[in-house]
Amino acid sequence: MQMPNNVNDCIHCNKCVKKCDFLTKYNMDLHEFSKRDDLAYNCFLCNDCKIVCPKDIDGSKISLALRNSWKDKNYIEKKYKALLFEKKNYIFKNYKHSNTKSILFPGCNFSSFYPNAVKKIADIFRKEYNIGIAFDCCGKPIAELEIKDYEENIIKEIEKSMELSKVEEIITLCPNCYYFLKPRISIKIVTIYEKIFELGIKISNIDFSEEINLFLPCPDKESKFIKESILKLIPQYKDNIKEINDINCCGLGGCAIVNERDIAKGFIEKLKSKNLNNLYVYCATCAGNFNRNKINNVRHLLLDFLNIKENISDKTSLLNRAKFKFY
Repeated sequence: MQMPNNVNDCIHCNKCVKKCDFLTKYNMDLHEFSKRDDLAYNCFLCNDCKIVCPKDIDGSKISLALRNSWKDKNYIEKKYKALLFEKKNYIFKNYKHSNTKSILFPGCNFSSFYPNAVKKIADIFRKEYNIGIAFDCCGKPIAELEIKDYEENIIKEIEKSMELSKVEEIITLCPNCYYFLKPRISIKIVTIYEKIFELGIKISNIDFSEEINLFLPCPDKESKFIKESILKLIPQYKDNIKEINDINCCGLGGCAIVNERDIAKGFIEKLKSKNLNNLYVYCATCAGNFNRNKINNVRHLLLDFLNIKENISDKTSLLNRAKFKFY
């Protein structure tokens, strides 16, 4: 990632600072951030700064550019060694059930936090629509470290596995997988919500007549494509869904929590202070982190849509995804 060429267009209006807890902490705007190599791995990559910037400067790209130019990659490899050990060549990958034209791709964290739901969804789509499933990491957590050789190899291996299985369509359950893979892979990528709409699966078992508080995942904040795909399934409740748009991230974005635990904790405390009922997400990473931090009333839209009941399994998340290697 190269430094965005519009960084010097900054007019120092401070809209980004007011929107971002990270920029606020260090009292800097995006132009100043572009000169702070020491803070390369402290940004949550939430994209809130770009959304409010009148010059369309992208703080996530600034952070990734700073990471890309980081000189001591050995230090980064040591600091994130657990993440790299598991995901640079995903140790729990499993393509045994991917021999169909379309396959489900739950990603790491949906499998971690909703293992029983993954099995039920896989069973429904296999029996009713002859859609298989593949277990792999999309590569986004590694890509965010800006270690290019690993990222390129992950994408190459995913494409190779899909081609061997003659997969023509990947159906993502995770918004991070969708946005990360779509511009990088030659195979068609769709969201699970688009597929539900295409297949005509009826969403008739829910009642959102009361206000729903929806926490948007970072990659969907700007385009809101996945949110709009969700609303197509429940148009009658469109006006009842209220976005939570004053919290930058669930706390797990950009691998930044390692360096900014106080900011990540602040996101959680701010959400707790709202004392919200009907709290929904459509990102399993968000759900898992909220639940892990004692926000226990969070629900995932996909489970409600498919009438699946499962509590979040955050205490056994690593074991949960490990088991799918043998599924």
